[in-house]
Amino acid sequence: MFKSILKEERISVLWLGELLSDIDQIPAELGQKIIIERAPRSEVASQMLATGEYTILVVQFSGSDFAFRYQWLREAVRQHPGVIRIMLNDNLQAHQVAKASELCHRSISFTATIHAMLDEIGQCFQARHIINKPAVQDYVGTVERLPSIPSIYLELNDALASDAVGAADIAKIIEQDPAMTAKILQLVNSAFFALSSHVFKIKDAVVILGVRQLRDLFLVSRLFQHYPQTKTWTTFSFENLHSRCMVVGRFARAICRDMRVPAEVADKAFLAALLQDIGMLVFATRDPASYRSVMQQSAQMDQPLYAIEKLKLGVTHMEVGAYMLSLWNLPPEVVDAVLFHSFPNSTGGTHFTPLTAVHIADSLLPDVVNVTECKINSRLSQSYIERLGLQDKMPAWQEEAELYANQLYAGVGAGF
Repeated sequence: MFKSILKEERISVLWLGELLSDIDQIPAELGQKIIIERAPRSEVASQMLATGEYTILVVQFSGSDFAFRYQWLREAVRQHPGVIRIMLNDNLQAHQVAKASELCHRSISFTATIHAMLDEIGQCFQARHIINKPAVQDYVGTVERLPSIPSIYLELNDALASDAVGAADIAKIIEQDPAMTAKILQLVNSAFFALSSHVFKIKDAVVILGVRQLRDLFLVSRLFQHYPQTKTWTTFSFENLHSRCMVVGRFARAICRDMRVPAEVADKAFLAALLQDIGMLVFATRDPASYRSVMQQSAQMDQPLYAIEKLKLGVTHMEVGAYMLSLWNLPPEVVDAVLFHSFPNSTGGTHFTPLTAVHIADSLLPDVVNVTECKINSRLSQSYIERLGLQDKMPAWQEEAELYANQLYAGVGAGF
């Protein structure tokens, strides 16, 4: 990951709290790139942020001053949304880690080495290199909690209150909602759990957390909040959108089975399909009225939604979603599928990947039909299909798509 750091001319770090014990062991070639300025107190850090330009903000969180530094960081995020935030976990409780993760992109232990810190910094810059647009960074930088679907929120609440519901049942509830899915995976893949590899299956994440700890996180830290489906969104159903993503995921997994690829590829394809439109939730959370206008213009101009997003906002929901998921340490194959699922040909890839399955499933299934009538699904890239040599497979998949389309029409209400 140091390669990502070496690409930068200069990385300015504002460090609030105590430095790591081996801070002097930064490799010489990186020491010339990274400038660390320490602030012993929050008020000093505020003055430094007001007068200087910083790329990264490292904040030490401990139990004794957690509430104060959390509120301080919220204000810092409001004023400087584009800065990368890394949390130094100094003996925090799990619910405090979950709460701080609303504001921090990465988390490491206060007892970690400087090399672990540099690895986290490198991964953050790798995410930026994928999409090097300040507008994307600002959109993602303002995100605290992504809202969850009300019905799923209530269903999870009831399940966690029951002693008879196990991890598998809870996982099935969570994977119906992209916001819950992304938040759980962000938490489990943080350094707090010190896992040796990525977790990308919700069932595995729930098992690692444990039902009791997940219940505590849900109740104590308000890990999720339900989506306020107010009159602003009477013309568009996010619940129907997310239900479609679930069906796209099932179809993508079936396509992977047809290709006889490893189960890990199928699982990543399913996850990427669930999260493919999560950037829309970021837009809608930040400025609901403006994003509704973008949707309406998409319908009026008979153009795909991402085209009008690019025209009016300067960025697409695919770019915003991919950047956020990359910062949250989700697997690169999932990030690529979210970013390129409408434009797979731009990757130059020649092998079947989770992106392939998601693109085909998303393209062959019917679109979400709402009052706005904006176009959300992908258009099949024939040149991409031909480059991968999948032309002979398409007739069978088109026929299979009709079976999965029936799941949409039998879904949640009249949104499809």
